[in-house]
Parts: sequence; structure tokens; C-alpha cells
Amino acid sequence: MPDPTPISKLAAILAADVVGFSLKMGENEYLTLKNLKACRVIVDSAIKNNQGRIFTTAGDSVIAEFASPVNAIVAAVEFQKNIMARNAACAVEDRMEFRVGLNLGDVIVEGDNLYGDGVNIAARIEASAEPGGIHVSAKFYDEVRRKLDLSFESLGEQHLKNISDPIATFKVNLEVEGIKTVQSHSAQPNPSSKKESSVLAKLFGTPLKKVISSSVVVVVLTVGGYWGMQQENKPSVNPLSIAVLPFTNLTGDPSQAYVADGMTAKVTTDLSRIRDTVVMDAGIAMKYKDKAGGVQLIASELGVRFVLQGDVQKNAGKVQINAKLTDAISNKQLWSESFEGEMSNLFALQDKVTNRISGSLGPQMLIVAATESEKRKSSPQASELILRYRALVFKGNDAANFEQRIDLLRQALKLEPSNLDAMSGLSVASGLFAPRSPEQDLRKSRFNESHSLALKVKEIDPNNREIYMSLALYDRENDNLLGAKQNMETWLELNPSSRSISTYGNILLINGETTKALEVLSKIYKMHSKFPSDTILSALGRLHLVLGQTDLAIDYFLKATQANSKVPVYWACLAVAHTMKGESNQVAAAVAEVKKLNPNADSASLNFIFKPLSASPPSYKEWYEKTYLPAYRKAGLKE
Repeated sequence: MPDPTPISKLAAILAADVVGFSLKMGENEYLTLKNLKACRVIVDSAIKNNQGRIFTTAGDSVIAEFASPVNAIVAAVEFQKNIMARNAACAVEDRMEFRVGLNLGDVIVEGDNLYGDGVNIAARIEASAEPGGIHVSAKFYDEVRRKLDLSFESLGEQHLKNISDPIATFKVNLEVEGIKTVQSHSAQPNPSSKKESSVLAKLFGTPLKKVISSSVVVVVLTVGGYWGMQQENKPSVNPLSIAVLPFTNLTGDPSQAYVADGMTAKVTTDLSRIRDTVVMDAGIAMKYKDKAGGVQLIASELGVRFVLQGDVQKNAGKVQINAKLTDAISNKQLWSESFEGEMSNLFALQDKVTNRISGSLGPQMLIVAATESEKRKSSPQASELILRYRALVFKGNDAANFEQRIDLLRQALKLEPSNLDAMSGLSVASGLFAPRSPEQDLRKSRFNESHSLALKVKEIDPNNREIYMSLALYDRENDNLLGAKQNMETWLELNPSSRSISTYGNILLINGETTKALEVLSKIYKMHSKFPSDTILSALGRLHLVLGQTDLAIDYFLKATQANSKVPVYWACLAVAHTMKGESNQVAAAVAEVKKLNPNADSASLNFIFKPLSASPPSYKEWYEKTYLPAYRKAGLKE
């Protein structure tokens, strides 16, 4: 009689599937199946060539087992890069992207199939990966991290669907433009092969290149003319790449070296959370500890654009931490700051430093990179259009700015109709711009476009960072306060350090949660104090107005108008606050600015942020009806 006890074993599991497969099938079944078959040849070959066995396939998904985690990750990197090369060489409608999850764990064997948590966790990790990305479990990471020349980024613990305990995961940094990476540099190519070598270095720059299919090299060289044209208009390194060099211990006490090393690690981790920033692996950067060499030379060796340096000094019971950012291309120092605190409160000081650095450097780097991109706009590509759009986000929310953002994103979508960044960006820009529309029909159509794009992106990538802002704006417009709050809280989970927190603060305000609104707005304001946005300043002004702190409100509204003088809403709020103080001259000046900027501005476009929803608490509704609106009317603003 056969033994009923199930057989189990340890296996490396690879799970992969196509991004947005159902949507593609709905649009064109024949084309989608044709492209799936082409991609499956690439995927299946990589798995087979690295001693893997596919044991489950269902439509667009593939699950395979490997005896070795090293073979599993080599196969995953190989086919992801091969598919990226294929995508670069084919029409937009023929492109496909895969997500990959890798796990090492116990599995139960039943015939040719495998079951158990080892398989389930791999599948759930795969679902959390970005298009074209590879995510691995901590157990898998521990097995491979010292065996291959690959860079990983910690994503912390993730709560995965139907998995009871949170799972620590890591992202593999692939060496293809647009994916976070660490570049390794070899000898310079000879001039006759410059273009081809630069392309191959981007696609296959790690020692893994020996196991990459040679057929892909043929594909890349075949489209060399296309790639060469692309490279002429792009910088040689990722425009948002940065290395954090080991902080120098200047305390005079070798036993305090841990302070400098701890700062290096924490700053590196925090910077890796900035959207689209490519952060050099801390282990590689650590090789430059106490090593002589100029910033430009080090940046060239590491393949990064920006370099952050710092030092730690100690005096009695106090510690001082200094940091500076350098643009390695121009060798210009862009940012510097010093922080001082008690040695006994070192961890709080570290948090303060890393919050300020991550809050300040993201905008600084993006603006520098976008400015350079602007100089190359004679032949713009979608990625550069999106880069310039993101830089405009830091320049305020006036009508002209919104129109520029929307125009850039529409251009990007014309080039790449399925670009998720462009779709989500256009969704947010339309949702933010809609309340400022001069006509109700235009307002409605912009909100509808925003909502439609957000839902489309959510179907493809439910973890997209931006769309929950769009969904919250749509909910607020349609009197759904609970939905607006829930969507903004999801947005906040995905964007914990974003400057664009004002929408969440405004929703908390109309929900009567003034204490929580003050907490979240103040935290982000302090974090971004070097680059305070007009939106956060105006949100703080509104909050203090509701709290009855009119002088503080006026101060913040004035700062908002100084940061961006082209937003009628800010001037209207300032007029109302001065009215409450009985300052008629200041009221007249503020109202004049409103009329100059938009002669047709009325209550619908000026009060949409303050206006309570049906679920707002009675106390807030009473404040709006009996305090705010009378002051608005007395100021002489249009109903």
C-alpha cells in the first residue's frame, strides 16, 4: 500500500505573468496570443537553459521550480532583459511586460505538480512586482546576494494577499534604463563599436551576460540604428541616479565609526524610496570608504549622476552631521546642510537628517535633470516628456502650469499609448485641474477623464502610486467623503514622504479631523522646508483659518502667494482671512488679484476645497455656513 504521507522538498520557485493580459485580450485576442507565444519562447528557453522545470501554466502565467536559487534568478534576469530588448525592437502594440516573483521554500510534491506556501508566496510576490520587475523573498535574497553581481533594493515587509504573516521582500535592480540599477563599468569600447557596445552594456552589463541568449544580441544589433538615435539625445547615465558615499567619522574616536556607517546606511535606504531614483547599492558604495578621488571620478566609476557626501563630528555630548549633494556632470554643489543634536538622542537626530535629505534631494535632482532634458527637446521621447512633467509639479498649481503638464503627458501618450506613468500623471493633472474649470461641462469632462484613466491604470497596476489621488478627487467631487479619505490613505501608504499631502489634509479638514490634519501637514512641511510647495502652505493656511488662528492663516496664505502668485484660490482665501480681521485695504488688494487672474472666478472654483460634503460633521458645516461664507461675501467675491 503506498505511503499516504505527502512528499515535501525545498525548491526555488519562479512565478511570472503578463502585465495587463486581460486588457490586451479584450482589445485584440489574435495579436495578444501571437505576442504571448513569442514571449513564451523567450521565457521557456531561459528556464530550460538554467535547469528549471515549468510545472504550471495558465493563460499568461508560468510557474517553474529550480533546485538552485542562483539558476532561478539567472533565468529570471535573462528573460526579463531579453523581453525588454524585444520590446525595444517592436511596435508599441506588440510589446509585453512580465512581473516575476522568486521564493525559496518547502513545497509538497504530487505527481508533476507542486503545492504549498513555497509556491503561494512566490505567486503573491510576483503580483506585487512592477512591470518588467523581479521581486524576491528575504529567504531567497539571503541565498543569492553574495553569489552574483546583482544589486538589490529592500522593500521592507509586505502584506501579501492570503498570506497570514508579512513577508520581507527585495527588488532586483536590472540594468536597463528606467529600472533602478547599479551599473558596472568595464574597459572603454573602441570607437568603431561605440554605439553597439553602449547598448549591450545597458542591457547586459553584469557578469550574467555570459548566460544571456546570444540571439538577443543579434536582435539588438539589428536595431542598432534605432538605439543609436535614442542614445544621441540621452545622458550616458540615468539622470536620477545617486551614490551615497560612506559618511566620514570626524569624531576622533574610532569607536564612534558606527555613527557614520549607520547614517550612510539609513540615508541610502531612505533615498531609495524616492520615486524613480536609482540609488547605488550601499555595499558597493562602501568600497569607497576612506578612498581618495574626486567626485567626478567616483561618479564615473559608479555610473551615477549625483553624489551625496557627509561627515559626523562630535563635541562633548553633542554630535554634528554635515551633508552635501554634488552634480557630478557639472561638479557643482547643489545642496548642503548641517544638523546638530545630543549624542544621547542620536536616533532621533538620524531620522531628522534622513527626512530632510530625502525630502530635499528628490525635488533638487528632478529639477536639474528636467532642465537638462529641456535642452534636448528637439527630439523628445516619452520618458523625457514625463520627466519634464514631474518637474513642473514642483512649480505650483496655477492654470498655465496644469495646461503645460497635460500637454506634455498627451504628447507622451501619443508616442506610447500604453505608458502607465503618462496615463496616471494625466489622470492626476486632470483631476486637480477640473475644479478650476470655467464651465461646469468642462469641469465634469475633466473629472470623468481623470476617473476613467485611473480605473484603467488600476486594473493593470493596482499599486500605482498616483491613481489613488485621482480616485479621491473624484470621490470628493461626487460627495463621497469616506471614499475620498480611504483612497487618500491608500495613496499615503504608497507615498509616505510626498510633498503632495495637501489633498489629504483638506479631506481631513472637511471631515472635522483638524488635529490629524495638523499632524500630517506639519510633518511634511518640516521635511520639505527647503522646498515648501504652495499647496502645502495654502493647506496649512486653511487649517489655521478653521481653527480660528487667523494671523497664522494669513501668514501661510501670504507665503503661498509668494511661492505661486498665479492661483486665484490662494488670493481668495487671503481676502477672506483679512475680512475676518477687518483689514479692508488688504482685502481689496487680494480681491483685485483674484479678478486679475480670473475675472469669472466664482464660488464653485474658489471654494471647492472648503465646501463641506453631506458626510462632513455638523460643526464643520456650521463654521462654513456661519463664519466662512459671510466673510467670503463681505470680501466682495463672486457667488
